[in-house]
Amino acid sequence: MLTHIDKNNMPSMVDVSEKDSSTRVAIAQSTIQLPESMREYFIGEDFIIKKGPVFQTAIIAATMAVKKTHETIPMCHQVPIESCKVNIKTDSALKVTVECRVKTSYKTGIEMEALHGAMVACLTIYDMCKAVSHEMVIGEAKLLFKSGGKSLVLNRPLRGLILTGGKSQRMKSDKALIEYHDVPHARFIKNILDEFCDEVFLSAREDQWKGTSIEDIPTIEDSLESTGPTAGILSAFEKYPDSNWIVVACDLAYFNRETVSKLIENYNEGSIATAFKNIDKDFAEPLCTLYTPRAYDVFKKALDEDVKCPVRILKNQNVVALGQEGSVNLANINTIEEFNEVKA
Repeated sequence: MLTHIDKNNMPSMVDVSEKDSSTRVAIAQSTIQLPESMREYFIGEDFIIKKGPVFQTAIIAATMAVKKTHETIPMCHQVPIESCKVNIKTDSALKVTVECRVKTSYKTGIEMEALHGAMVACLTIYDMCKAVSHEMVIGEAKLLFKSGGKSLVLNRPLRGLILTGGKSQRMKSDKALIEYHDVPHARFIKNILDEFCDEVFLSAREDQWKGTSIEDIPTIEDSLESTGPTAGILSAFEKYPDSNWIVVACDLAYFNRETVSKLIENYNEGSIATAFKNIDKDFAEPLCTLYTPRAYDVFKKALDEDVKCPVRILKNQNVVALGQEGSVNLANINTIEEFNEVKA
């Protein structure tokens, strides 16, 4: 259904007055191919010509375009912009990629602002460089990511993995079956992930949950022996290598929707993961994390070097690290005493 046409087929702006405000993020990308004649002007991280620094000017233009999208596209609402970040990079063939990330807390989406910013950046690069050559080609523009409304858009599938392969020796009962919210906790986590992910799986040993109340949940069996969570993560990527994965340990008693939303809102395609910092120490928690496909090679190389600890694997990697704020709490429950404290 076309929402910008009324019952009389006349143009009409969508009424958002009854909608609730929510945090909304959109990331868009556009490209421009520069000619070989521009190579001599590439200095450091930018092209420097008589008009000035090309990328710096394009970033300013993109930011202005984001804020003025409603003045260019007729039916767009005037959206309060809380954040606009523009990243520009060039490959060895002089193909320039612009990524524009925009954030707001409002009643309607912000993808048009992100697309507008990315495309205007490329137009600005063209304008800055045309004195050198007109042999430039502006390529595709596309939405990479959108969150906050009724639909979630990523540039590839998002799948969920609940790590349940441990033996729960200290707890003396299966953590995945413990009920903090009147259902087995693995199912509780799955129910939340189902709201965001295309598919959700348990990571488990062969027939581990056969005959239990969670045997109906699809399972990805660990393809490696004695490597703990790393085996589960690698097995997931081997099954679906082009997916983003939200990986969650089954012993996180306080796991909730806000935790997932924070990971998705801060998604960065260029990183290997988006994670939360440990509350006591400054390292990225690896078992409540959104991994991109870039993580597979990192984990595989680490395992080949006999590094099995996910914390060590993420150390010194390109990870977006978030603070545990609001209702985000990654306390893991490993003993009966800790379980009783949570229930109390």
